[in-house]
Amino acid sequence: MKHVLFTLLLLACLVSAGCSGPADTKIPGNVSQAPESGFVLNESVRPGDDFYAYVNDAWIAEHPIPADKQYYATFTEMRDRVDDDLHALLEKAADAPPEGEDRNITLLGRFYRSGMDTETIDREGLGGLADLLAAIDAIDSRSDLANATIILLEQGFGPVYYYWAEVDPKNSDEMIPGLYQGGLGLPDRDYYLRNDTKSVEIQGAYRDHVARVLVLAGKPAEQARVDAETIYTMEKTLAAAHLRSEENRDPAKTTNLYTLAELEEQYPAIGWEALSAIPGSGPVGRVHVYQPGYVEELNSLLETTPLEDWKVYLRYRLIDQASPYLSSSFEEEHFAFYDATLNGVEEMKPRWKRVVATENNLLGDLVGRVYVAEYVDPRTREMVSEMSHTIRETFDRRIEALTWMGNSTKVAAHEKLAAMGEKIAYPDRWMDYSGLNLSDSYVANVRAAQAYALVHGPEGLEKIGRPVDRSTWFVPPQTVNAYYDPTQNEMLFPAGILQPPIFDPNADPALNYAALGWLIGHEMTHGFDDQGRQYDRDGNLRDWWTGEDAVNFNSRTALLVAEYNGFEALPGLYVNGNLTLGENIADFGGLTLAYHAWKKTENRSETADPAADRRFFLAAPHIWRANDREETLRNLVLTNPHAPERFRVNGVLFNIPEFYEAFPEIRPGDALYREVEERPVIW
Repeated sequence: MKHVLFTLLLLACLVSAGCSGPADTKIPGNVSQAPESGFVLNESVRPGDDFYAYVNDAWIAEHPIPADKQYYATFTEMRDRVDDDLHALLEKAADAPPEGEDRNITLLGRFYRSGMDTETIDREGLGGLADLLAAIDAIDSRSDLANATIILLEQGFGPVYYYWAEVDPKNSDEMIPGLYQGGLGLPDRDYYLRNDTKSVEIQGAYRDHVARVLVLAGKPAEQARVDAETIYTMEKTLAAAHLRSEENRDPAKTTNLYTLAELEEQYPAIGWEALSAIPGSGPVGRVHVYQPGYVEELNSLLETTPLEDWKVYLRYRLIDQASPYLSSSFEEEHFAFYDATLNGVEEMKPRWKRVVATENNLLGDLVGRVYVAEYVDPRTREMVSEMSHTIRETFDRRIEALTWMGNSTKVAAHEKLAAMGEKIAYPDRWMDYSGLNLSDSYVANVRAAQAYALVHGPEGLEKIGRPVDRSTWFVPPQTVNAYYDPTQNEMLFPAGILQPPIFDPNADPALNYAALGWLIGHEMTHGFDDQGRQYDRDGNLRDWWTGEDAVNFNSRTALLVAEYNGFEALPGLYVNGNLTLGENIADFGGLTLAYHAWKKTENRSETADPAADRRFFLAAPHIWRANDREETLRNLVLTNPHAPERFRVNGVLFNIPEFYEAFPEIRPGDALYREVEERPVIW
């Protein structure tokens, strides 16, 4: 739950990619190869009507969505390549002697073998959760109830909230605990509250899923149906207390600091004393509660809802979260709802891919250390650092040239940009797993890894009360993603994303700047988007803007909100310009910075060169190539702060003046042509 701004979001988990159109997209009309670029273009589409399709349709038609994926995209190709590499490494570790000299390899091999041993997993059934289920069954009081939620949290199965160590948003030198709303089985609050036909259908399918899980766990079908309604009602009540996705983007609304005494007085049923005393936790002074309204509703339910209802709810939440690590019947039911129903996926990934993904998620640094040694090009760090430096210089010059910003705000902006940290490829120090012990049980190993990470991981509770360690990496180096963290004012670019086609040490600089340069500029601009701009150079939530400059900024970003609100992703389903605003600002600023940095690098001048510039702008859309299932696209638009890929391209390029110079055939009357006064000038 680290408060970072990712290039590609995460979540269902970690990633939902955007769209290009229906999954069976075909190229209409003629395809040609642009001689000045080598790119295959769809000439039946006018570039001014849909530049994304003009550049990417050929690739999309040639890359149908595999049956086991929600979507297929440029980043999917990259993740598949990393997964193949990790598979080879973990297979090798699994073949190593069970108690070899390298304990890290022993742990990697043991976890992988346990995940691949389906016979033992099926035989174990729910046995690996027996102690936790017994703790739920033993609830006999309100204090027992609070303690049970914390016991589940300690094992990585947070049933009602997320809890971790983070940077104090108002004192960026210290680590404090953060608590974030949870408790739901559907993707977010509005899935429970919408009443359109599709939403009602999903709500019914979810209740059916809950009942089936309970039957698999031993409940008679009739009782399972009754209990499913109880669980759904409790979740819907919690959902109504959640902040909306747009509200969660507002740091002023979600920064709420309390002492333990204040929390005990206002929300006593949560069990704050036990929560703050989790073994291994540092001393708790203040707690950052993102959504106090949710905690208030949760406190009320903990105080008033019958204990038997809570037992039903907690039992289900535990089993449902653990289902991917249980016997085949539970895993298949989990897939049937979360992948097939919600995202239209046709078949499960091969067993090895599921186990590799789990091990990579839970033992990230352990896997990453081996991955870096085997696969990372030693030239990467220096070359990417040089690109970042060039883009930072470009940004600095553009800040100085802004006509809408006053001098005092410019001074602070320069200072923040200069102070912005960057981490590239891999950490210099790795997480210590010496206290982690694994067995032959897959679910026990998952529990052990989750419990270990809760205390000792990058956001581990042992860090609470300590000074901030700015060398910490919050994602492992094999991650195909990047982020900006406003509370530390830093960017991170893992090795996983520093590979073709995003970055190639031997590629034409135009291609590297159009791809990786865009991503570097994107993360850099996050420090100055509608959220990031509210944090100062040190990462503290502090207003460093004059009132006039803030008004000017908001008037410009309002043009982006209006633009993206007009993009129709599916019939009747439009992009949410407010939800996606931060990412849209970062996309726009990122490509603008990348273009001007590249021009300065290539020509020692930022003068437009239409022929060369065409190549740059034709290359840029390639990083957002994607083919998406309709169900996945729907979830993306409803829940994700990133716009679908088509609009990450079309929404950006048609705001950049040099793009029109490079493509003079784009004229007024074209579908995406924007008049000068409609194009915002932000960064």
